[in-house]
Amino acid sequence: MAFTAPPTPPNSGDPANFNSRADAFLGWFPGFVSQFNAELPSISSKYWATYGGTANALALTAGFVALAVGAQVRFRATATNTGAATINLDGTGAVACRTIAGVALPAGYIRTDADTIATYDGTYWVLDRQAERGSNANGEYVRFADGTHICTGLIASVDITTAIGGLFRSAALSWTFPAVFVGGSAGGCTITGRVHNASGLSVNAPYGNRTTDSLEMRAYSVASISAVPVQVQAIGRWY
Repeated sequence: MAFTAPPTPPNSGDPANFNSRADAFLGWFPGFVSQFNAELPSISSKYWATYGGTANALALTAGFVALAVGAQVRFRATATNTGAATINLDGTGAVACRTIAGVALPAGYIRTDADTIATYDGTYWVLDRQAERGSNANGEYVRFADGTHICTGLIASVDITTAIGGLFRSAALSWTFPAVFVGGSAGGCTITGRVHNASGLSVNAPYGNRTTDSLEMRAYSVASISAVPVQVQAIGRWY
């Protein structure tokens, strides 16, 4: 909304019109204050919204009177979404949410341990999230807002001693990912591996059977080595 322009201000050099212009100018201020207060939330590029509603039907309160393209709010959820979600900001109506990749929210996209930033693009609320990091006994993982998913792990002691031609290989190894991949990316994620020992020898670790939560592989080396750690990494998508 455009602010109403002020009337011509009073001028001591024009005493004949001074009083009428002063009255008009002072009368303009209440309307300006009202317009300014109505637009104040939109003036801030990012501002805090109170979270309410349910996990998948969010009700946010931030002082908006209407939605405009580019409107943006930041909030901290108290419940993780379980699937597609909507946001109703200040009673302006429920609007569907999308990830920054332009798809409906996957479960867990809205976090309770970090703020979410929502931007209205005229059709959807587009939600951005901080990179999610975690770890467990199987390794570490990072999940990004665009769906990129990286897992790393360490198989502590591996013998690469079975001769095959000019190389040596390990027995079959199994690695359970610290966090699961999306079903469609389990067969298409990039798997890399590396073995380190005192001499700095490195080997690749090609993959065998794999699912969304684990893979089988063998480690290969140009030399026979025992009890070496195998560092593995998988890159794919979590939604």
